This record gives sequence, structure tokens and C-alpha cells, in this order.
Amino acid sequence: MKAETEWIELWQGSEDFKNVPHAHEDWMQVTLPIQGTCHFTQEARSYALEQGSGLIQPPGTNHHFQIGARTSVIILKVRERGIGGMNAIQPRFEAGARQDIRQSFVADDIVSRFRQWMLALIQGQALADPLAVQEVEIDVVRYLGRLTGVTSGVPSPESGWGAAGTAGTALPIGGIDPHLRRALAYMHDCYENAISIDDLAGIALQSRFHFIRTFRETMGTTPYQYLLKLRMDEAMNRLRRSDATVGQISADLGFSSTSQFHRAFLKMTGVTPQAFRLQ
Repeated sequence: MKAETEWIELWQGSEDFKNVPHAHEDWMQVTLPIQGTCHFTQEARSYALEQGSGLIQPPGTNHHFQIGARTSVIILKVRERGIGGMNAIQPRFEAGARQDIRQSFVADDIVSRFRQWMLALIQGQALADPLAVQEVEIDVVRYLGRLTGVTSGVPSPESGWGAAGTAGTALPIGGIDPHLRRALAYMHDCYENAISIDDLAGIALQSRFHFIRTFRETMGTTPYQYLLKLRMDEAMNRLRRSDATVGQISADLGFSSTSQFHRAFLKMTGVTPQAFRLQ
């Protein structure tokens, strides 16, 4: 099972797998055994990694591993440099320089997170929606930041992926940072189009990581869920007040297909667009 974007790569392998020695020049990798023992070799040193005992592979590190029967491992790869990489949450970050390369983790926690990340990536990529994908990228980087001690206690956005959020169609007023308000106004004006985290963070004069945190703390939901709620509110309005087909509404609101719109609408409202129109 594998998914990759511009800034991250997620992989899960199980049962009798081994690879050849290799290195990733621009990527930081973290190997997380979730069942059994992973026999890992890194820079000619051998490790028997048990469930809950992770290992960091800094960029350029030569490594390979082998897993046997009843064994499973999750691998997270993140670019070390750039606006979506590890040094975006800590300038001059260097994997392995200030962290112990051995890192403990909670296996059940990473399994749950991995499933949510994979589902969100699949849905976001199928919808051709950069905001959904970028929220996963940011959460993976933030998770690794907490794992390595770069960040701590930072709220994660994953709990908002399956919920409708608290956004409404009216632009909130009062008590909101003016830069964030401009980003919200942009979302209200352009929700039918593809919007990226970097677009919104730039308008708010924040880094992508600070923007996600500020947005969630202020609005009680993630930017993607807020955007999706704006689209669903407009879809419900058009279903009630226009004769436009479900396909036309889907296309107008930026969904890649009618089936994707149908699933998103059903998940958020509990009924299909057709059933909603008949209510």
C-alpha cells in the first residue's frame, strides 16, 4: 500500500518483504514496525526493530531491511527542505543531528493515522483538490515533528476530515485576525475553484503550518472542511432553488465527477442530492 505527493510518501509492507541497499538524497525516512520484528541495516549497523520502536533514516543514509511472516511495517518519507518539508516547521532542521535516530511510538496510533491519511489522500486526489492533499502533507510532517521532538502538543487536523465542521455560508465577523479574515473572504469568493494551502497562507501572511494551526483554533475546523462546507451549502441552495442537474451543480462547484460530489454530499448531509431535492 503506497501513496505519494510532492512532499510526502506513505508506504505499508507486510509478510516476507526485503529490499536492496539504497539511500534517499532529499528525503527523511522513518521506519515504524507495527507488528513483529523488522530486521534493519543502516550504515552497516544492524537493528532488530520491534513493534513500537522506530528508526530515522536521514537523507543520504544507506539502508535496507527485511520483514518475515506476521510482520508489518509503516514507512513515512518527508522532504527535509522546502516549504512543505521538515525545515518548514524548524528552520535549519537536519534529521539525526539533534534527535536520537531510535524513536518510540504507539503502534495503534500510527495505524489509525495511516489509515486516515491514506483515505484522505485518495479522496483528495480523486477530487483533484489540492487543499485536501496538502492538509495530509502538513499533518504527516507535524506528526514526525512531534515524534522527533521538533514540535510538541500541536493540534492535528485529522479529526476534521470525517466531520462537517462548523463553517456556514456567512463570512464570520468580529474577533478574527484581519489577515485570516482576508483568507476567509478569499475562500468565500473562490470556493468553486481549486484552492491551495499556500494560496491561503500567503494571503494570511503566515507559513502553511502556522496557518493550519491558526485556522483550526479560530474556526474549529480545517480549511478543507470549511471549503467543503461552503460548497455543500451552495449545492443545497441550488438543489432547492434551481433546475440545474446534479451533474451541472457538481461541475460548477469544482468536483471532478458527479460520483465524487454524490459521495461528499451523502457523507456531509446524510442523504443523496436527489433525495435532498425531493425533501
